[in-house]
Amino acid sequence: MSYILCIAEKPSVAKDIARVIGATEKKKGFYEGNGYKVTWALGHLVGLAEPEIYGFMSLTEIWDKKNPQNKEKALIELPLIPDSFKLIVLENTKDQFNVVKNLMNDKDCLSLIDCGDCGAEGHILQWFIRVKAGCTKPVKRFMATSMTDEAINQAMNNLQDINKYLPIIKGEYCKKKADWIIGMSMSRAASITYNARIDVGRVQSPTLYFIVKRFLDINNFKSIDYFTIKANLKNDLSVFWKKDFFNYFLPEKKDSDNRLLDKGSAEKAVKDIVRSGKGLITLLETTNKYTDRPQLYDITELERDGNRRYGYTAEQVLTAAQKLYETYKITTYPRTDSRYITHDLVPYMDLRVQDISSISKYHDISKSVLDTGLNIDKRIMDDTKVTDHHAIIVTDKIKGFNISQLSQLENDVLDLIITRMLVSFSGKYIYKETVVNVTFENGMVFNACGKIPIYLGWKSVYHKLSESMQSEDECEEQQLFPELTLGQSIDVASVILEEKKTAPPKLHTEATLLTSMENAGRSISGGEILKGKGIGTQATRAHIIKQLIDKGYVTNHKVGKTNYLVPTKQGLSVIKVIPSDLYSPKLTADWEQQIAEIVSGKKTDIEFMVNFRDFIVKKVEEIKGRDIKDVDFRIENQIMGKCPWCGKPVYNGKFKDKEGKKVENVYCSNGDCKFSLRKDNIIFVSRTGKYLNDSHIKKLLVDNFIEVNCVSKNKVKYKGSFHIDKNDNGYAELYFKISSKRNKKDPK
Repeated sequence: MSYILCIAEKPSVAKDIARVIGATEKKKGFYEGNGYKVTWALGHLVGLAEPEIYGFMSLTEIWDKKNPQNKEKALIELPLIPDSFKLIVLENTKDQFNVVKNLMNDKDCLSLIDCGDCGAEGHILQWFIRVKAGCTKPVKRFMATSMTDEAINQAMNNLQDINKYLPIIKGEYCKKKADWIIGMSMSRAASITYNARIDVGRVQSPTLYFIVKRFLDINNFKSIDYFTIKANLKNDLSVFWKKDFFNYFLPEKKDSDNRLLDKGSAEKAVKDIVRSGKGLITLLETTNKYTDRPQLYDITELERDGNRRYGYTAEQVLTAAQKLYETYKITTYPRTDSRYITHDLVPYMDLRVQDISSISKYHDISKSVLDTGLNIDKRIMDDTKVTDHHAIIVTDKIKGFNISQLSQLENDVLDLIITRMLVSFSGKYIYKETVVNVTFENGMVFNACGKIPIYLGWKSVYHKLSESMQSEDECEEQQLFPELTLGQSIDVASVILEEKKTAPPKLHTEATLLTSMENAGRSISGGEILKGKGIGTQATRAHIIKQLIDKGYVTNHKVGKTNYLVPTKQGLSVIKVIPSDLYSPKLTADWEQQIAEIVSGKKTDIEFMVNFRDFIVKKVEEIKGRDIKDVDFRIENQIMGKCPWCGKPVYNGKFKDKEGKKVENVYCSNGDCKFSLRKDNIIFVSRTGKYLNDSHIKKLLVDNFIEVNCVSKNKVKYKGSFHIDKNDNGYAELYFKISSKRNKKDPK
């Protein structure tokens, strides 16, 4: 029986489409019914082939110690530019690919509907599948940015001609091929030249550079003393002078930011004001202002807040958000780059807030937001600013959801999403701001400002849910003003000279690094094309940061609850040896400009690849011709904490046991100390079914105690605690006891 085949990018989307169009019978790998079959990809089913598929040398051959000449042969191959690129089916998703391929090529399949994500990545992933499957049947394009019934029906009734999107696919294919060539060619060129593992990537390398540059800026920073003045007046008003905007002092007494550097000049100014004893109000303005509420979350902003507020990594936040979406189905698709919802979702938002109110923590504030009326304007709803997916919000499954079943991480991420929804649907924060200028007889102008709230709006909601207020005030010093009039003369009570020091920038956190990646175009010529894009995608940035840490290029330095990102010797060395073009966001900006021209028809994909070929040949020769000294690619020991016995650093390590098996452990750096602990500790594994991970180790080193979920042989779940102590031979041993019991017999 003939059918039309719909191919979605993920199972959850396929399920929604199938339900709406009547394909309600579930089969293995697809749904069918009403003349349709609906199947899905699993993100990536098909990718670009590895170098050895084209006959280039494999990494195993290059690093073969028995054949050192292979490295020279591999250098001669560079850059790796296949005559034509080949697609391969990814091993971990080949079963689903075969389902899709068979459905596509079935004689009863009349045509296809491409229901992939609406952005460039979604277009090309589906195109890869069709090409690899050898399918040439007619294709229409389904374009919906949300999965409401209305949006699905509208998209099905307005299917697009697939040819409309071929220029986008051509541009995206150029990017993927060029990324492959850069990664494979430059990584090999650098690695062989310096006899070390060096990974280069169009997005990874600039991200590493952001971390390195901030680190070097701090190391090279020289603090400068500067001076500010505070004047306390006899009517309980304090005014401040911080920078010389009115050129009262000579240029040589100031820095480029108009800070006063000369103490003698500052002391003279203080004496002049004290001597005169009076000031005159020369400006008095009171205006009504407002601060609009934050927008809904995209994944980058959610990752930033998870890092700022809780210290979670971007990868942890993404993983938790993915689980809330896929496993619990209480939030929408997380890997979105939009902070807006579409018009078809607006009628459902009252219901979603009512659903949120079913959770006791949010009951009162949700009712309050509903009573006030949801503030859904262009800041929240804009169809033109949603491409692949709308902002992250809760689904109807949140109604009555038992949040106690979530982990702490999942609970915190859900709390961020719910809080942001309620805040975003609230009114503006309205306040009255008064600005005062006081001019003294020596001509110096001091100022102060104060705010009086008129309507708290979203700030009230945020304060009640987060128990903290995020200050967005422009006025650094807030005070309640006495009765004042323009032209009023006021006596001086005291004048205080304040000596300050310029502060270096702070190391990057994952939150600030995500911002740098998002705003990468601001600091480069021609970077306007990256506005709203940056480098990397919303879905990949967290993984890129994690890769830098996993590869040993970056490490975390924890201060209090904040993890700062610090480049290792390896990371610093990588930036030293690769050409600056490859760690500048300008490369991405140039590509985006050329790809935009391909999409508009001003340039061809062939021209792009010809220009890129010239570029990569030069870069390979440049790195092969370098001989940079003072680089160190040795892997640094990762410090896990302090030894509980002698206080020396504890390192991550590896060793071979008696059977020759490689074992991961932690050990004390003090050679005379016997502290060490295997990560495959038999006590821990037998109780939890898992190895000790880094977070377990770090907590054990600080608290000498961890409590984790355990499971008995009879699959009974319970809580167990572990602590470290010395055994009879003086070595570290992990000891266990049950923390909680179930109704069933206690696990043994």
